[in-house]
Amino acid sequence: MNPLLSKRFGFLISAAICLILSLLTTPDISGQSNDIKGVVVSESGSPIASARLYVQSPAGTMLEAVVTDSSGAFTIRRRNKGLYVLKIEADNFLGREEIIDFSTPKPGTWSIELGLSPLRNEITVTAQRGSVADTSLISAIVSIRGTEEIQSGPLPTIGNVLDRSPGIMVQQSTYGQASPFLRGLTGYQVLNLIDGVRFNNSTFRSGPNQYLAYVEPSQVQRVEAMLGPASTQYGSDALGGAIQVISNTPKFSDTDRRSIRGEVGSFAATADASLGGDASISIGTKKTAWLIGGNWRKHNDLRAGSGNDSRHVLKRFFGLDENLIRELYGTRMQDTGFRHYGFNTRLAAGFADNQSLTIRYQQSEIDRVRAYKDLWGGLGRLRSDFEPQDLKFFYGRYEKQGLGFIDTLTGTFSINSQSDGSIRQGLSATDRTIRDESRVNSFGYLIQATTHLTDRNATVFGAEIYDEHIAAYRDETDAQTQIPIVKRALYPNGSRYMTFGIFAQDTLEIVRNRLRATLGLRYTRVGFRTFAGRNLDQQGNSLGVIDTKRTFDDLTYNAGVSLQVNKFLTLHFLNGRGFRAPNLNDLGALGLNDLGFEVPAEAAAAAGAFAGLSDGEGVASTGRKVSELRAERLFNYEFGATIRLKRLYLRSQIFDSELKDPIVRRTMLFPAGQSPAMLANVSVTPIPQTPAQAAQKMTGVATSLDPRAVKAFINEGQAKYYGIDNSIRLPITDRLSIEGNHSFLVGRELNPNRFIRRLPPQQGFISLRFQPRSRSPLDWLELSGNISGSQDRLSGGDITDERIGAARRRRDIADFFQSALARSFILPGTDGILGSADDLFRPTNETLSQIRDRVLPVGSTINGVKILDDNTRVPLYTRNGAFASINLRAGMTISENVRLSVGLMNLLDRNYRVHGSGVDAPGINFHFGLRYSF
Repeated sequence: MNPLLSKRFGFLISAAICLILSLLTTPDISGQSNDIKGVVVSESGSPIASARLYVQSPAGTMLEAVVTDSSGAFTIRRRNKGLYVLKIEADNFLGREEIIDFSTPKPGTWSIELGLSPLRNEITVTAQRGSVADTSLISAIVSIRGTEEIQSGPLPTIGNVLDRSPGIMVQQSTYGQASPFLRGLTGYQVLNLIDGVRFNNSTFRSGPNQYLAYVEPSQVQRVEAMLGPASTQYGSDALGGAIQVISNTPKFSDTDRRSIRGEVGSFAATADASLGGDASISIGTKKTAWLIGGNWRKHNDLRAGSGNDSRHVLKRFFGLDENLIRELYGTRMQDTGFRHYGFNTRLAAGFADNQSLTIRYQQSEIDRVRAYKDLWGGLGRLRSDFEPQDLKFFYGRYEKQGLGFIDTLTGTFSINSQSDGSIRQGLSATDRTIRDESRVNSFGYLIQATTHLTDRNATVFGAEIYDEHIAAYRDETDAQTQIPIVKRALYPNGSRYMTFGIFAQDTLEIVRNRLRATLGLRYTRVGFRTFAGRNLDQQGNSLGVIDTKRTFDDLTYNAGVSLQVNKFLTLHFLNGRGFRAPNLNDLGALGLNDLGFEVPAEAAAAAGAFAGLSDGEGVASTGRKVSELRAERLFNYEFGATIRLKRLYLRSQIFDSELKDPIVRRTMLFPAGQSPAMLANVSVTPIPQTPAQAAQKMTGVATSLDPRAVKAFINEGQAKYYGIDNSIRLPITDRLSIEGNHSFLVGRELNPNRFIRRLPPQQGFISLRFQPRSRSPLDWLELSGNISGSQDRLSGGDITDERIGAARRRRDIADFFQSALARSFILPGTDGILGSADDLFRPTNETLSQIRDRVLPVGSTINGVKILDDNTRVPLYTRNGAFASINLRAGMTISENVRLSVGLMNLLDRNYRVHGSGVDAPGINFHFGLRYSF
């Protein structure tokens, strides 16, 4: 470690220890009188003996554990003012969560009913930072997926658990990655958190990214996703919303004796021939609890519905029938498998009844992940590996209750270390191999306090700093010499990116149990620096990085009101402002990405570039020169209603979000005859003009690494998203219920007026759930369906994207004919010489000329495009098709300690693709999960 950093962190750690020691000696001033008494009963009213109750702070710290006696009675010691979570568990009963408000006395005996009723309360810690709330009473929509959802279905990544949620579409560029779209936004416009600690870093990409997949599902207690801007609570990036991953917690002993609990789980699934297991053990006393666990899983190549790949490279370029592709390659998508393994540990300790310390460490690694869309999935490149992919995540959190007027004071120090790399090679074995690797070490410092000025309000305020150190490396290896040469890295090596925020939020019951309002404010400042001296090659020559310093700041707010008109109807009003500062991916990224080669906007501006109308190929110019990046802002307005009857829960919410100065990818254009020879220290050459470009006397440029025009991220105009999200839960009988949701989204760029990139289609989910009486070994049985409408509102980038429109040219067909992947199918023609014009493609016995004239004949019109020459791009698809997937799942209790989950997903083996994904969805898939607890 850098000596300066060592001194700094040594000082900070020393200061933290001194602070903790001083606070540990502070007398406990929280009230201990008026204990809360209650009883836990079944649906029939019978007492449940030995039920376990755990009191948890909003920060996730376990504070107290009690157990019911033979009459189901319990006593919880009254703590300092504030809202807490009460978790109730009992063998052979569904768990439940309740909110305890220690600010107001709870008269009499509190009766808590456990059973199998599907109409349930859901408690969120995400929507109102530092507090807990019932999702039906807050103005924002929050979807919660708990342990049952995580353990009862085939999850290649933890992000897949959200695919049944309103307003969320889970995209997968390759099978080992998942990128949830929240109301049309994803990538670095959605903030990820782990236990309240910021998980995003400055290298998160603009479009779909894989980083949420670093978190292993077995390490997760639940996932919360809040729709709408959350910048006031959590800072930059939270434009579409926030996803909070809440990790497993150790359990304190509920007796005077030390308790040992553990769990072992295993799973298997057929669609990807996957197999995996996990194990954890928790040791607890009254004051301390320790959890340690490990996991391993292997997913093999995926079989999609009907064994087809809708955008296989042989279909895209050679027009092969799906039956013939299956004969050549079988029913599985090659190179979609991956492995994931890791471990986690968490220690919780309580002091003097009002203080606690939590330490957690998580490590995971994903290997053998390949970008399928770059390989057989559409581009036909020889190699595209994600390597390395690993996470080391640590935090220490101290929490004290009752410090003067402060209800709780929380301090957190975190280290979020993520490695991300890739190895890429073009179509030919003679192409250079490019290896990129970056590691981001983000040091987080958070202090947060909650207080009650009256018994009707709750306030949270605090400050946080995330200090990121970026190390990046790139080399290129010539196929002949096999000697790696250091090049300018994807991100400037040695960069610094620091985020500072100070925030406050207050929730006030204006009219008790009727009118609740929330107002939050946050000031955020972001600093970015690059250093020329840290970006040199082996000879000490500059790699094209200059000393740079940029700052961005903003003031964001959120305001929400929930009005309970009567005991059945609640109205919600929400207005907020989101903010996202340009990150390192925007400011300094250089290299291959989804739509070609990218350069920083600063380099494009220095070369005199003009912005294209879109990120598509052959586009005309806007006539505006590229300039330095600015932050993007989002203004959000929502109105909704919740109807909650004894047997019905219904919520509907409409929203309007306006994104100002969005940072978008655009094609770079230059005046004809004046295009640069070098761009960001990379050689570029002009590419053939389209008629629209020729009319403007403009041309695009390309690198030798990709035939498509060079792109850059710039601020361009504004965009508008609006739509509606609906949810319903309806018990038909005590044992049978319906649950569903529906989302509809419209997205437009406003200047010019056109479709948004990767806009999710209309989608929905519906399930019919049966829960037999408690004596049955079957806990629940569910028949469900995921439904999606077609999406024909495609942008220029969508048409070009190999995952969506999969446009191709006659020139691309020729390039692939000569590629390494196609080489095994090529035979010499009548002249007997391989590499000549009469070479034959063995599966169809055609020459290159015959394939091009069959797939894209010059002069014809295909999918609305007239083919003029070898450079005319023609989409394979002009829409993403509608689909419905039917699934059957069940959960069973084999014995007191053994639980079984089974599922048959995509029962009809339909072939479909979630919009924007790089792989088709799994076909018929039998899933099996077994868990043993002790």
